Amino acid sequence: MCAAFSLVLAGTLAIGLCGGSPATLAALAAEGGAAASAGEAGSAGSASAAATGAAVNDTPKEEVVYARLSAAGAVDNVYVVNVLNPDAPGKVVDYGPYTAVQNLTDASGVEQQGDAVSVDVAGDSLSYQGDLGAAALPWDVSVEYELDGKRVDAADLGGASGKLAIFVTTKKNTSVDPAFFDNYLLQITVPFVSDQVKDVATEDGQIALAGSNTQVTFTGMPGKDGSFKVEAQVSGFSMSGISFAAVPFSMGIEMPDTTELVSGFRQLGDGVGALKTGADGLASGASELASGVGQVAGGANGLAAGAGQLVGGANELAGGAQGVAAGAQGLASGLTTYQNELAAQAAQTLGMVDQAAAAAAQGAYENAMAQYTQAFIGEYTPLYTQAYAENLAAGMDVQDAMKAAVQTASIAAMGKPAVAAAQASLQTALEDLVTVNAANAGYGASSQALSGAASGVGSIEDANSLIGGANALASGASQFAGGAGALASGTSELASGANQAAAGAGELAAGASQLSSGAQQLANGTGTLYEEVQGIPDKVQKEIDAMMADYDKSDFKPVSFTSAKNANVSLVQFVMSTDPIEAPTHEEPAVEEPEQGIWDRLLALFGLA
Repeated sequence: MCAAFSLVLAGTLAIGLCGGSPATLAALAAEGGAAASAGEAGSAGSASAAATGAAVNDTPKEEVVYARLSAAGAVDNVYVVNVLNPDAPGKVVDYGPYTAVQNLTDASGVEQQGDAVSVDVAGDSLSYQGDLGAAALPWDVSVEYELDGKRVDAADLGGASGKLAIFVTTKKNTSVDPAFFDNYLLQITVPFVSDQVKDVATEDGQIALAGSNTQVTFTGMPGKDGSFKVEAQVSGFSMSGISFAAVPFSMGIEMPDTTELVSGFRQLGDGVGALKTGADGLASGASELASGVGQVAGGANGLAAGAGQLVGGANELAGGAQGVAAGAQGLASGLTTYQNELAAQAAQTLGMVDQAAAAAAQGAYENAMAQYTQAFIGEYTPLYTQAYAENLAAGMDVQDAMKAAVQTASIAAMGKPAVAAAQASLQTALEDLVTVNAANAGYGASSQALSGAASGVGSIEDANSLIGGANALASGASQFAGGAGALASGTSELASGANQAAAGAGELAAGASQLSSGAQQLANGTGTLYEEVQGIPDKVQKEIDAMMADYDKSDFKPVSFTSAKNANVSLVQFVMSTDPIEAPTHEEPAVEEPEQGIWDRLLALFGLA
């Protein structure tokens, strides 16, 4: 029977450490006793949520929960191997709602009264088994089968041939203490007999050869429901059973250095701040321009009133009008160039978003995770086997030999170059993934802001926009120049030219007002953009911190599965297996031998038959 063990790397199977097989696991689970009634089924898992009574067991202990499941995943039978490790020999009272108990260490008796189990520990430790019947587990497991595209019961699969698909689903059982579901990593192994299968395929797990079996392994992360699928072409199908191993999640992940990333976003904020300063300056200049053009309009009205007095200076007025027209046209042209530059910068910034890099970084991270897990398992298993054998040879008992071997193999495996290299690759892949996703988010926000600024400048067709007003300004200035030219052409046309100049000045004033309004809108928009950009560095850091926190289980303290009264639990682990699927056996009919006569018996007596 597999004793208690501890894991450094999430994903190492309990069954692999103990040198067993899925068939052995199913056999062990079968020894757990008869199932209890439905009313007792959920009592064990929920016991860790609230204790009844004041009694508490402070004795250090470990719990290994074994469960036999039906081929469809329903709980058939659960029993717990409790390993008590008192500081000194003596009587220990442990707790659990067991239907039956059995001493696994020596021949001494086990007393049970209610949920209290009393044993006398003579040595350093004592193991006893407690049966829980069909108790609820932290995971609701469902296994479904398809043969040639049609759903079939497991009972009808023995000896079957065709294309087989197996669907494994794990969900949180809300009736059990969530500490196990939220903090435990679940490893699922589907064993195929290699001679019976070919074309094994899965998108969710890892495929490996293990002796005469082809094993498909899936990993369920803490706090997450799981859905897994494997397909294979089978012939004369049989299977020893799907195994599930659950252990506390433990993986050291260093926080990536995000200083450079956050600094880049702060530089982006500084750049937007500079843009805001320029926009504020443009708004101020446009306001002054509107004020000046208003004065020009007033002068033009005065010009119309005193047209007779302006004949002498008509030529000078014409020259000035030409300059105003040229300046207004230059303003319109400059605004158009400014708008085009904003649009080009928005397109360029959007082009920096690299979806392919994000997908590649995600794939690299998942591949690095798989390689890290595989590297640790590959180094750990032979180290454990060797250490266990050496410990036994040194005279250690089985319990101490296993514990010492686990600790020795775990430390040695983590020091192996292949494991260290895989862990470094995993950290690098995680940093790359965070960097690419954060950069893409920043580029998208910048492109959207620049596009909004370009749209705010408006269009020539829209007289209410900044560019439309500038073109109206140019048009008014041209009309003003035409009026001045007409004024210079003769006294008879002076009054008409002055009126045209006044009209042009009015349009100029209107355009200048629109320019001022548009420039103010641009300033307001860049101000809003500046405020939004200022919060990006903190948001990015918070997202990174939240992502890292999802995988930080360093503060998890083990709790008892059987009873909250057991207050000093160092380890709880789960080993579960479904019933095997067996091919039907065909017995050969017995051959009846003809009855021997006296002569035949006589010859047989002397060996002559």
